[in-house]
Amino acid sequence: MPKTIAELRKQRDALAKEARNILDKDTGEYDEARVDEIYAEIDQIDGKIKREQKQLDLEARLKSEGEDPDTPSNGGRGGNQQEMPGDEVRAQVFGAYLRGGERAVNALPENVLAEYSRQVQAAQSTGTDSEGGYLVPTTFSGELLQAMKDYGGVRSVARTISTVGGNALEWPTIDETAETGEWIAENDSATDGDLSFGTTSIGAHKASSRVVTVPFELLQDSGIADLPGMINGLLAARLSRLTNTAYTVGNGTGKPTGVVNGAGAGYATATGLTDSFTWDDLYELEHSVDPFYRRDASWMFHDTTLKIAKKLKDGDSRPIWVPGVSGSAPAEINGYGYTINQDMAEPAPSADSMLFGDFSKYLIRDIMDVALFRFTDSAYTKKGQVGFMAWMRTDGKTIHANNAAIKKLTHAAS
Repeated sequence: MPKTIAELRKQRDALAKEARNILDKDTGEYDEARVDEIYAEIDQIDGKIKREQKQLDLEARLKSEGEDPDTPSNGGRGGNQQEMPGDEVRAQVFGAYLRGGERAVNALPENVLAEYSRQVQAAQSTGTDSEGGYLVPTTFSGELLQAMKDYGGVRSVARTISTVGGNALEWPTIDETAETGEWIAENDSATDGDLSFGTTSIGAHKASSRVVTVPFELLQDSGIADLPGMINGLLAARLSRLTNTAYTVGNGTGKPTGVVNGAGAGYATATGLTDSFTWDDLYELEHSVDPFYRRDASWMFHDTTLKIAKKLKDGDSRPIWVPGVSGSAPAEINGYGYTINQDMAEPAPSADSMLFGDFSKYLIRDIMDVALFRFTDSAYTKKGQVGFMAWMRTDGKTIHANNAAIKKLTHAAS
C-alpha cells in the first residue's frame, strides 16, 4: 500500500536526522558511503512527496468546485438549482465555454445564467472568440500565474507586482548599504541626507503561449472534470518556460532583462575550473554580497550545478549540501536555501553558472490579467480540434542600484 505524504515526510525526516547525526560525530570522521546513500534516498522521497501533493491539490480543487472526477457532470437545465457563489458560477460558465462554446453555455441551468449575466457587466477579464466573449473566472488568471510560480525559476523568488496599464514605470533604485546617519555636536544642526535615487524603466512585453489544440473527444468526455485545470496547466507550462528564460538571461529587447544580466560580478573561478567549482568559490561568492543583503539571500543555479555542489566537502571533509531535518525545512547549501533554474547556464568555460543574493531585488511586472482565446475556425474544425491560446504582458528587471544585491559566479575561460 502506498505511503501517505505524512509517512513519507516522517521517513525523510528520520533519514535527514540520521545524516546529521553521522556528520556531527566528534571524531571528525564519518561513514561517507552511508551519507551519500541517505542523500539519494531523500531525493527519491522528495520526488514522491511532490507528486502526491500535486494529486491532493487537484482533488481538493475539484471538491471545492463541487465536481467529482468519477461522476459525469450535468450540463442540462435540471441539475442543481441552488444559489452558487460568484466565482463558482463563473467557473461553471467557463468550463462549459471551454467544452462547447456558446451552445454549451446556453444549455446551463437558468439560475446559473441569470447570476452570470448579473456579473458580466463588472467583469474585467474575458475570453473571446468568433462566437462572442465569455467571462473568465477571476481565479483563472491568478491560478495560471500561481502555476507559473510553482513551476519554479525566477518567478518563485522574485518580487512580483500587477498593474492595470502597460505604461512604462520609472522604478526607483538605491543601494541601501551606501547610506548612514551622523553624529551631531550639542547645538549643531543635522545636515541634509536625502537619498540618491536612481531609476530603471519597467515596461510591458507581450508573450503568447501559442495555440494549444484539444481534440473534440477530450472536450466531450465528461470524465475529464477538471478541463479548465488541464488547459491551465498546459498554458502555464508554456508561458513559464518562455518567460523564465527571459527573466533569467533575457537581453531586454522585446523581452524582460534577465536576472543574470542584472547581477554584479561576484567571483571568478581559478584557471582550470572551467566546468566545476570548489567550496572556496562558493564561500567567495557568498561574501561578495554585503551582509545587509545576505539576510534574505539564497542561491540560484541549474540542476547540474546542484549535482556538483552535492559532492563538495568543506574543510573538514563534510558535505556543504545539507537536507532539511523536517518536512517543512528546505535543503540548504552553506546555510542558505536554493532555487533550481534550468535556464541558468551549466558550468562551462566563461559561463555564469550561479547566482547568490536577495532575489526580491528582481522585479517582475504583470500587466492586467492573462487573456484566454478560443478558436473554432475551419483550420481546427477540419482536424476535429478546438484551439486555445493565452496572452500575457510582462517585464522583469533588477531594481537595485550598483547590482550589489545579487552577484554571479563566472567560470574561467580555460
